[in-house]
Amino acid sequence: MIEYVIEHRKHGCYSVTEVDDEKEAGRYKYLTNFKNKKAAKKFVEEYKKGNVVIDPETRVPTPDFQ
Repeated sequence: MIEYVIEHRKHGCYSVTEVDDEKEAGRYKYLTNFKNKKAAKKFVEEYKKGNVVIDPETRVPTPDFQ
């Protein structure tokens, strides 16, 4: 089962991580980060639907959820 964890890292920074409990190795995958939790939640909803593309070098999602 795949879960998405939104963690408050520091003031004004929320990181989004994908967790796949079925894998033993490589179960955590960092996706991106946001300045507010509302944007992070919107990102997760759209990512689950497959409507988001993440640049592999910068980790910036398209479309913008800020």
